[in-house]
Amino acid sequence: MGLPRQITTPIDYQVRLARIGDIGAIQTTARASWTAAYAAILAPPTLAGYLARGYGAPALQATLRARKSTFLVAVRGASVLGFCHFGERGRGSEVFQLYVHPRLWSRGIGRRLLSHAEMRFQVAGARRYGLTVLKGNEQALLFYADYGFERDRKRDSRDEWHLVKTLGP
Repeated sequence: MGLPRQITTPIDYQVRLARIGDIGAIQTTARASWTAAYAAILAPPTLAGYLARGYGAPALQATLRARKSTFLVAVRGASVLGFCHFGERGRGSEVFQLYVHPRLWSRGIGRRLLSHAEMRFQVAGARRYGLTVLKGNEQALLFYADYGFERDRKRDSRDEWHLVKTLGP
């Protein structure tokens, strides 16, 4: 793995709760991000299948209506630049999804979305939180390492690494 990329010139955008009307733009961002991040890792049918199941309109509608998690979007006008879905699951606080459109990587959007999740976890009393990353996704692994995450090998699966971050007081 190489050095983390430096943040380039930031852009103007807002972070807010996702709405049903954002689904099409979320799907566009998910498709672009997943293709850029996983095309060399996953077979095309696997990638297409996951996007259809995980980001199909019914799945996203159910996610956005769920009361036990939060789904934020970074928006500029009608465009979704990135999104972060997080909440509580099984063993504690977790980020379920964090994706930014690849043409906007290294612009600080992922960090800002992640900082919103962290603030909410801290308000809820969490001392740490976790997430999983496909072990071949070097770009994400660099991003999370630079953000203070560490690998929890005990919770790794065959294809995914479990990362955790300890929150301050």
